[in-house]
Amino acid sequence: MKISIAATNPCHVWAMALELQKLGVLGAYYSGYPSWKLAGAERVRLKAHPFRTLVTYGLHAKVPERFRPSNQSLFRWQDDGLDRWVAKVLEPADFHHGIPGQCREAFRRARELGVRTVLNHATGPVRQMAGILQPEYERLGMMVDDEGGISKRDLERVDEEFALADFHCCASTVVRDQLVAEGVDAERIWVVPYGADPCVWNVGELPRVRRPDEPFRILFAGQVSLRKGLRFLLRALENADDEPWQLDVFGPLLEESAADRKSYRGKVPVNYHGPVGQTALAQAMRKSDLLVLPSLEEGFGLVVVQALACGLPCAVSSMVGARDLISEGENGTVFPVGDPTAIGVALRHWAASPKRVSGVWDWSGPARTLAEVSEAQLKI
Repeated sequence: MKISIAATNPCHVWAMALELQKLGVLGAYYSGYPSWKLAGAERVRLKAHPFRTLVTYGLHAKVPERFRPSNQSLFRWQDDGLDRWVAKVLEPADFHHGIPGQCREAFRRARELGVRTVLNHATGPVRQMAGILQPEYERLGMMVDDEGGISKRDLERVDEEFALADFHCCASTVVRDQLVAEGVDAERIWVVPYGADPCVWNVGELPRVRRPDEPFRILFAGQVSLRKGLRFLLRALENADDEPWQLDVFGPLLEESAADRKSYRGKVPVNYHGPVGQTALAQAMRKSDLLVLPSLEEGFGLVVVQALACGLPCAVSSMVGARDLISEGENGTVFPVGDPTAIGVALRHWAASPKRVSGVWDWSGPARTLAEVSEAQLKI
């Protein structure tokens, strides 16, 4: 059995590919990233087509948001280029995984070759995402199709990919249920969670023990956008009175979240660190007491499994797919989405009852699960 994968950026699928290679079931990996940016590239059958990705991320790094093409047009240009290239060079395999919005032409070619197609979802269906996020954008006088990169063309393209997909692979029951609501047969949906690289994400040599004179350290990690729901955490902190807490925010600050950030009036210090590398973020996790991810929409939330691997308990909204990993009170809390009061309750619980958590969160288990469900389909 051979499983091939294509993606413009590594996201979750590169780590999965490396584990599939160890199991001897990886076919070719088609990358929009250059090979020199992918650790372990020498171990796999890698085909790279990075020009458009390099241009896209170069513009993001060098050109202010207001002066560069919209995210919608820029990423569509990037993804279209990769998709057309994969369709030209695709090799036979038993299964080919593509990311929604990036695989219409590749899936058409796969079907010509007799390759089973798997739509691999990092988020929920784009139409449902738009419906979830629209009230947030309307609150600030914006439209999700303008600001969030979701257009009629995107919807039509993904509809075609759904029609071409033999199976769907997602990381959580949240996305599984959303796919079923879209009309996908539950028997064609594989739930395969994500993992974390233990070389980066680990508890370290000296697990954190908070001293009585230290603040309760809350950590948020991710793109600071409306989708991530940071405003609900900020509202919870505004109700924290004089609690000896602090919030550290790691991730790029999108302009769309500026108004919510500026409106914060709480006494709890909020420190915006911007984007940092994985090593620095892992170190911050080891020094923190609780990760909070209050997202309005989050197909999984890779940062959650990374935090758990660092021994950090996690409080996540009910719309975060990684809630599947949370054992209430043991390694975290799941609170109702969009509820600052419930977030406050979770914060007070973990401030009063701090702990480090344990478990095995690497990619070996997810890779075995994917290999097993794939093998089972070959026998049907």
